[in-house]
Amino acid sequence: MESNGLNEGTHHPDRGCPLAAIYHDRADRFELPHAAEIERTERHTVLYELPYEPGGEKPPVPWRGPEEPAPAGVTVRLPMAARCMMRNADGTYAVECRWTLVGRALARPIGDSRKLEDAIVQYNPDYRARYQFGALHRLFEEQCEPEERDAFFGQTLPRVVALALRLPELFRVPVPVLGQRANHAVSMTQEQAACLLANAFLCTFPQPRAAVAKSMPGANFAPLFAGTGQSVVEKLKCICHYFRRVCGAMPRGVLTYERRYVPRHQVPEWASVPACFGPDGPPVHVAPDGTIEDEGRGLLQMVFANRFLGGGVIGHGCVQEEIRCVINPELLVGRLLFEALRETEAYVVHGAERYCTYANYAASFTFAADYRDDTPRDASGRRRCCLLGLDALRVQPTGRTPDVGGQYGERAIRRELGKAYAGFRTRPQQPEQQQQRPAPGIATGNWGCGAFGGHAPLKALLQLMVACTVARPLLYFTCAEPGLQEQLVGMHRFLVERRAAVATVFRLLVRYAETRPAVDDDGGTGDVYDYLYTHL
Repeated sequence: MESNGLNEGTHHPDRGCPLAAIYHDRADRFELPHAAEIERTERHTVLYELPYEPGGEKPPVPWRGPEEPAPAGVTVRLPMAARCMMRNADGTYAVECRWTLVGRALARPIGDSRKLEDAIVQYNPDYRARYQFGALHRLFEEQCEPEERDAFFGQTLPRVVALALRLPELFRVPVPVLGQRANHAVSMTQEQAACLLANAFLCTFPQPRAAVAKSMPGANFAPLFAGTGQSVVEKLKCICHYFRRVCGAMPRGVLTYERRYVPRHQVPEWASVPACFGPDGPPVHVAPDGTIEDEGRGLLQMVFANRFLGGGVIGHGCVQEEIRCVINPELLVGRLLFEALRETEAYVVHGAERYCTYANYAASFTFAADYRDDTPRDASGRRRCCLLGLDALRVQPTGRTPDVGGQYGERAIRRELGKAYAGFRTRPQQPEQQQQRPAPGIATGNWGCGAFGGHAPLKALLQLMVACTVARPLLYFTCAEPGLQEQLVGMHRFLVERRAAVATVFRLLVRYAETRPAVDDDGGTGDVYDYLYTHL
């Protein structure tokens, strides 16, 4: 196996199992598939012609019909079908086709960021009062070299406009919204994804239909353009770099956006789940350094998500999910597709390509350099990159979780276990397939901690429990959380030695919360492991 900087070949007592075990001791870390080959079914909408041969001379061709029904009949509202209420010079109002306005505004030369703003407000007149495009102007007027600015407005932006205006050509059938309480997937080409992102950059999308408006995050980039703070400018640099790359040489791969839903009656009863920790159970490797996107390649990579895909990416947010969305911009297409996640739902994106590197985090985040993604493609043409988005409970500063009680309370624990189960579990396989192809491991870390206020020892333990239940190896990044590496390795080793049942651990966690009803600011996380050591 190629080196990834984590001492993969030898056992390290402080890190748990050898890293190679997380990849089932396979020499090729990308060998195990995360998804079946793309096939057009009732639960999988494919927006291009099948069959498609990756690596062939011909690029994928947009699907031209027959039209396929969307789940619950809800489709993405594209600008071709929308109307705008426009005010005439005499004070009267007229309704015009939005796409006509878009074409008219973008037909004029756009030589700087001010003219770009003027074009956008032609078909979004309410933006004049709502947004000042400060970050966009700061990028191009203060932080770009003249040759960079000239290259963007002289070469890249005209190509972005041309790509955006190909929307009717590239999308001949309705695009389904991946709605709540349904398992459904949408596959599209990288060119189609780039077209959607070009329209988001140019803010051509109308508001979603009323039926889903409150549960959709919004796709247009106007809030990003209007942001303040240097991290917003750095996110814009990542997006502009993406367009420079794809408009220069359009990738020919495909992507799959999948919503996973587990009905409540299919979530395990954690007090009686049969899974046990043991020497033959799924291995765990704990790394104090490294990142999911770099060292977790080939694994199911966790995105510490907001219930709206991307969280604050089209705004001021700049933590793990937002950063992943700007270094893998094709993730942002999901803002058009995914309704907000409910308790036992997750989003998965197969095939998103990475385009840049970065440095630092949050307010100090910076675009660093170009990145050439060498991740191999699967048989359907997707990069073998599988991203899993799970939203955690948001905990108040007092240690309490709204409407659930303390995060150590039974309702909160059940919620987090059910959420992780929705994302970690695999589709049922035939026995012979299970023997030949075990499920890929999971790369994760301090999910729901940081801005969401979760306590890392608890969230790590809950993920261990679910990984044991679904029999998937776990690569855990502690992000230098003080003491967590030693705590987690020690606890996992203890559970394995005792052959502890997941159900037993669950019942002890519930009892722990009952014996400590008052959760202080540190949540009692320093002694929950002590409690388990004592009572196991």
